[in-house]
Amino acid sequence: RSLRADGITDALINAGGDMRAMGAKPTGPWVVGVRDPRGGENAYRGTIALRDRAVATSGDYENTTVIDGKRYHHIIDPRSGWPAEGCMSVTVLAADAETADAYSTAFFVLGPVEGLALCERLDGIEAFFIDSHGEQIRSSGFPEWKERMSNP
Repeated sequence: RSLRADGITDALINAGGDMRAMGAKPTGPWVVGVRDPRGGENAYRGTIALRDRAVATSGDYENTTVIDGKRYHHIIDPRSGWPAEGCMSVTVLAADAETADAYSTAFFVLGPVEGLALCERLDGIEAFFIDSHGEQIRSSGFPEWKERMSNP
């Protein structure tokens, strides 16, 4: 059964970092933090208000090791067989968590230039890239952003 079938209209579901917001809290929309890939577990680049959408992030800061100054992580570029380069993280908003997760990984592999170009051609998909230099790049419809450097 679904939550809606049980009469639940407002919820925030977190499945391993992929989130789906239904409705809102009594005080307003759900607030979700986007982690700073080099800032540690409690550092965030910012927060977004989330209502009736899903969010997922793919990043090079989980499941990673550094050898001789080079970061090796778990997101493999199938074109090279090596960890994808060009991004530290990509956060995607979509209607459902499965779509958000798939596109965050795909955009990460494509990198900020190709990934953003693809994102702009897709309806209902928005993305926030942190490139390999730490620069922030948002798709044209990415929602209002609040800068924040600590827990949301």
